[in-house]
Amino acid sequence: MAESSGAAPEVEVPSILHVAGLSKRYGRTQILEDLAFDVPAGSVVALLGANGAGKTTTLKCILGVMPFDGAVEVAGIPVRARGKDARRRIGYVPQTPALNEGDTCEQALRFLAELKGVVKGRIPELLELVNLAAQRTTKVGHLSGGMRQRLALAAALLADPPLLLLDEPTASLDAESRFDLQQLIIRLRDEGRTIILSTHFFDHLDELADRALILHEGRLVFDGSLDELARRAHGSRYVINLNGNSPERFMEVLRSAGIGPERVQKAEPRWEEIMPAFALPREDDLSASREEQL
Repeated sequence: MAESSGAAPEVEVPSILHVAGLSKRYGRTQILEDLAFDVPAGSVVALLGANGAGKTTTLKCILGVMPFDGAVEVAGIPVRARGKDARRRIGYVPQTPALNEGDTCEQALRFLAELKGVVKGRIPELLELVNLAAQRTTKVGHLSGGMRQRLALAAALLADPPLLLLDEPTASLDAESRFDLQQLIIRLRDEGRTIILSTHFFDHLDELADRALILHEGRLVFDGSLDELARRAHGSRYVINLNGNSPERFMEVLRSAGIGPERVQKAEPRWEEIMPAFALPREDDLSASREEQL
């Protein structure tokens, strides 16, 4: 009889999203080029890239609201052939939510629940989840930017979808509102939600996501862990945090030999610093290089 190795067998996590050969063109302009990745159920993936890298287009292709080449499946459902069925499995939060400003928070969710054909019984629970229970009767037009985004997230959760797509949800928010929304995303992650978070912010990203995908000029140039991303994306700027706000004291401390490492932290990197580590040469660049060698 064979002895047991004692190692627990690996359990394969099913993929909630499968993308293969995803490409998109507008006329002669290639927007997305041969993207391929899978997202296991229960994971949080950060979709990163500078403005214009193709993040929003990728999400819209996953939603099936624009034509594309290649294959996208949501929970095993092909988006190109059964887009409506696939969208029932997706909760989507756009960068600028389209909400009726004259509706109260509760009215907005009730209207959207009717459109989606889902029960309204979860609305009080969802308002509590996104910390808007106290604003139940507040009109959307009176909400702050952060509150609107949290309301949009509640709307995306109405049908309890297995996949959430968040398109730059913190882009227009101040630091405090961005932090509040990030904490809500962490809570959803801890509940086992599958989330794709499109963003160009790096702060607290390692607390939010299990994995990062980086798009550059429509191509997938990185697919890996946040630890690997941190190792490869070397920033050259630092922030020095000093007590007080006096310029004289600032200069005095800088001249002092007592600045400890606890007051120095890596600054959030800029895309222009990061992309040289990931950018891949295009075919026309390779052709030019071959011609030079000849």
